[in-house]
Amino acid sequence: MIRVQAILFDMDGVLVDSEPYWQRFWREEVFADVENGDPCLEDVTGRNFRESLVELAQTYGLPGGPERYARQFETAADTVYGEHVSITSGIPELFETLRERGFDVGIVSSAPVDWIETVVERFDLTPVDVVVSAEHLDDPGKPEPFIYEYAAAELDVDSTACIVVEDSVNGVRAAAQAGSTVIRFCQGSEVKPTNETDFIANSPQDLRRTLLEVLS
Repeated sequence: MIRVQAILFDMDGVLVDSEPYWQRFWREEVFADVENGDPCLEDVTGRNFRESLVELAQTYGLPGGPERYARQFETAADTVYGEHVSITSGIPELFETLRERGFDVGIVSSAPVDWIETVVERFDLTPVDVVVSAEHLDDPGKPEPFIYEYAAAELDVDSTACIVVEDSVNGVRAAAQAGSTVIRFCQGSEVKPTNETDFIANSPQDLRRTLLEVLS
């Protein structure tokens, strides 16, 4: 049996309630402009937005190309993370408990580094042992496993010695392919188990209880 050494948290939908803002943005600002076809949120949720925009442009067509929409994302992010989002209840206390028990705590997100830093600073989540963004990788992001393998390597642990808290199907798949134990949780929404999910939690209190039970 592998001893757990690190707990890695996705950001959007797990630490903060940003998913409704981004889902609305995808529907109203991007999907509404596609030249043909009918993209869906599952295609993009949990993934690096730049990778998703390139794929959408190739598959459905985007007037002006993906970079036009990437700039809109970057502009919107200042307001989304700087003003709108709220922290999941109990997360700062959970981070503190995990650190006190000797576990490394990390944030592993498809979001750019500066978006993650805004959340960490605004909600005083420091110290964090590792922060990994899809920007750090030359390999594809979620749902591929590389981002979680990279985070584990940064901590000098095996990815199989990590518990990952993820909300999206793409994130769950990435963590599971890396061999990590996966808890699926989404702030403000009920989640369903998948073939790659080890545990589910449907409230912040349930997340804390489930995580500490797994670690006991």
